[in-house]
Amino acid sequence: MGPERLPLGQAWLQGQIWHFLLPAAGMAGYNDKDVKALYPNEIKAVDAWRKRFTKPFEPEQIARLEKLSARIAELWDHHAANLAELRRRTTDPYPIRGRAAHGERTPLEYKDAALDQELLASKLENASAYRRLKLAMDYWCALWFWPIAAAEELPERDEWLLDLENLLLGDTVATHYSGEQLQLYAATNPEAGKRFVDKFGVVNFKRLFAAFPRLEVAEAIASERRFFHWELAFADVFRAHGGFDLILGNPPWIKVEWSSGDVLGDYEPRFVIRKLSVPRLTRLRDETFERIPALKRGWTEEFEQAEGTQNFLNARVNYPRLRGVQTNLYKCFLPRAWANGSEKGVSGFLHPEGVYDDPKGGTFRRELYPSLRAHFQFANELTLFAEVDHHTRYSSNIYGPVRVPISFLSVANLFVPQTIDACFSDTGDGSVPGIKDEAENPGSSIKTVWSTNGHRDRIIEIGARELALFARLYDEAGTDALEARLPALHARQLLNVLEKFAAQPRRLGDLKGEYYSTVMFDETYAQRDGTIKRETRFPETPEEWILSGPHFFVGSPFYKTPRAQCTQNSHYDVLDLQTLPDDYLPRTNYVPACDPDTYRARTPRVPWMNDGETSPKRVTEYYSVNTSRGLSQSGERTLQGSVMPRQCAHIDGVLSVTLNEQALVPVIAALWASIPFDFFVKSTGKSDFRLDTARRMALPEAALSSIGIRARILAQCCLTMHYADLWQSCWQPAFQQQHWSITPDSDHPGARVLPQDFFANLTPHWQRHCALRADYARRQALAEIDVLVAQALGLTLDELLTIYRVQFPVMRQYEAETYYDQTGRIVFTPSKGLVGVGLPRKAKKAELAEGTHYSIHTADCSEQGIALGWEDIRDMKAGTVTITFIDDTLPPGTAGVPPASGPRPSQRTAGVPPASRERPCWPLAGVPPASRERPCWPLAGETPAVQREGHPREAGGTPAVRQDGQAGSRKRRAIEYRAPFFKPDREQDYRIAWAFFEADANGT
Repeated sequence: MGPERLPLGQAWLQGQIWHFLLPAAGMAGYNDKDVKALYPNEIKAVDAWRKRFTKPFEPEQIARLEKLSARIAELWDHHAANLAELRRRTTDPYPIRGRAAHGERTPLEYKDAALDQELLASKLENASAYRRLKLAMDYWCALWFWPIAAAEELPERDEWLLDLENLLLGDTVATHYSGEQLQLYAATNPEAGKRFVDKFGVVNFKRLFAAFPRLEVAEAIASERRFFHWELAFADVFRAHGGFDLILGNPPWIKVEWSSGDVLGDYEPRFVIRKLSVPRLTRLRDETFERIPALKRGWTEEFEQAEGTQNFLNARVNYPRLRGVQTNLYKCFLPRAWANGSEKGVSGFLHPEGVYDDPKGGTFRRELYPSLRAHFQFANELTLFAEVDHHTRYSSNIYGPVRVPISFLSVANLFVPQTIDACFSDTGDGSVPGIKDEAENPGSSIKTVWSTNGHRDRIIEIGARELALFARLYDEAGTDALEARLPALHARQLLNVLEKFAAQPRRLGDLKGEYYSTVMFDETYAQRDGTIKRETRFPETPEEWILSGPHFFVGSPFYKTPRAQCTQNSHYDVLDLQTLPDDYLPRTNYVPACDPDTYRARTPRVPWMNDGETSPKRVTEYYSVNTSRGLSQSGERTLQGSVMPRQCAHIDGVLSVTLNEQALVPVIAALWASIPFDFFVKSTGKSDFRLDTARRMALPEAALSSIGIRARILAQCCLTMHYADLWQSCWQPAFQQQHWSITPDSDHPGARVLPQDFFANLTPHWQRHCALRADYARRQALAEIDVLVAQALGLTLDELLTIYRVQFPVMRQYEAETYYDQTGRIVFTPSKGLVGVGLPRKAKKAELAEGTHYSIHTADCSEQGIALGWEDIRDMKAGTVTITFIDDTLPPGTAGVPPASGPRPSQRTAGVPPASRERPCWPLAGVPPASRERPCWPLAGETPAVQREGHPREAGGTPAVRQDGQAGSRKRRAIEYRAPFFKPDREQDYRIAWAFFEADANGT
């Protein structure tokens, strides 16, 4: 148990003992295995001492502690009175706002002399009350940081008490020699000095240290560690007012950790540059210690400081309110400030958001919420703190005396402090501004900037009811409202949305024993133990494919593939779903490093067994829902739900959920791919998606039974034959009765672009036309999933629109400038995730040298082999634009497939409109699969030399060569775009879909 805090200045009562007189279990708690190996005898001596030192007190020892406690109370009261008098005599009469000037001016020399003699007693042979109390407190603190080399000097129980008695009781050891004249009183106030000696005797530190050397060691440790005691340094403030009226601070955002390698790396770079095994690191460390003797001492002192600090901060006796919370220095400042505050004291701190979203921080939040008055959350996107990453979120927090009932204000997504004032001064008219503001540039491009506009509805009033809502949504069942995690909500209207999430009776976590989530293969440890290895190549089978985050995106399991040389985040190419072979697998950066049997044995297994099974199956024997662990709160999308095929694995940057009931897989993937569920994850403010969040995700009954949701997400995800079994097992004849919400007879610009017969042509057995492949059709399916999920949750159309407008600024920016052609392809987009898709904004002549060139055919002109940009073609009313480029996304020898079924190009050209004359390479009839090298058919107007000899060639006739030296991976391919081009309006599409599905549900 932690000590009970008593108001300072009240009379000391018999039986009370100050906590800094008592032992604590964390003192000199050195547990690092490397340190124990270097100092085995010393650590054993320290451990044995701690066991003796913390044993129960004998009655005689308790009496001695009570006597010391009584003297401490007297000394503190005397010190507080003298400090108040000293401050009165040395405070100059300057007026402060709200307070009139008082006091008398005194010379600076007098101030210095009074401080030096009366408080510090630095030139006196008699220690002041302040010095005696400080050394007693420092002695207790020093035991947490005691040097390992001085283990034998640690005080036994009776020695500890004797040291303190000689320090605090006074005159218990000879302080001067007979006939020796000592300066005992301060010249600035000699009468007070005499009264002090009469009452508390004389304690001469020089004589004291000679008789009790442990006290000198304690003072040396305190001088180095710089212990600070608030109640001592400001005793007069605590005595008169109970604490401070105002406390402001920006405490350090530092987690105290011991890193041996970082300390050693300052002397020997190999400790941090090379990835050495533990035995080699140990040998290198010992060799370095022998070569540089001073390094071992410095390394040990760094360890003592780090370990001592961590033990001190984690000790319940010091910070009882932080019990169970991962210690960060800023967290320690909060309870310290609350303890230092007066009865009406207010404190304000700038600190990270960890106290509000830590899943283990409920106990601390129980202490925090009653004191919290205002919480203003900032994102560092405008780099108010230049040394902090721009994604970092922190908050300005105002605390006051404990208040019941709980009530505080919260404003999230701030970028500058001025927005707070704007929110409070706003009248509440108009709609709430989003996270970003949009403006059209002179060149017709859309520019977005972080919004600094205020609105009264951004101020959210939070009390017990709201905290209870948050507890139901973000915490384990039964969590008390006072321990709830605090979400980041942009507008008060979003509270209604959260109410509807909370109203859902089922969550993923309710499927107890029927779902399983795993980190699968941690990149570091799985490579270390030989399970996987870094090797970028095309896998031969799904079992060789180990997913990384860029492989997939929202509702798309085949989003990007690594390049042959993949060393940066940008070394990925977007996949063209219209031309992927039915058995396609993208490159993988990791492959199994052991034999297949060992690899399977190391693959996690699910916790259940079904009828006829003798052992649990591996998770890779199921289709699983997957998403990226890293959550980009400021990116286009935060939650990125998709479906991963059987047999493939993933690294720890991906989170997957395996379900026993496989029919749930597509529904949960659709929920996780939707805007409403993405908003829910955004509201957590988290940067890491783990099981603790996943199991809180709702399972709306209306969504689980929705044919429309299942049909659309399966068409999104079942892109290759690797999903054939999932498609067949989830098939329902009602899929064929589905329709797009944009009807063919509407004047919507996408009405004639959507494949209106898509659903009617679906078949029970998977074939490539069961998948949506064109960009626009896939976008429309996701928009309709958003609406269907929102309706399943019971949201209103206005709530869905508010979510989109407010929480998805990057997505809105991309939608505002993404254009499609009449075949449904993206012809231009500013999306940073779709680099290489469509045309660049401006023509780039450098592309010609890289092997990329364009041709344009309209009624008025026909050009080829030129450079083009979006700004050159955006106003075309008819005609075609073709881009010819080098494609490196297919395995060697795989030429891809045509957009339609598989006749040869010569058979497809006649009678086929230009819009469908897209010319990828595909297999020739009669060519045996073993050859795997297939020629590309030249486009009209393309130089024959480019396609000569049956191998794809770079511009100028040079054979395309893989970056690993093998010919055949890099193909020349062409994509044709048909004008006119159009830009859909997502909000309009939401309204259309809402009315369509609402009418469908009502049977109208």
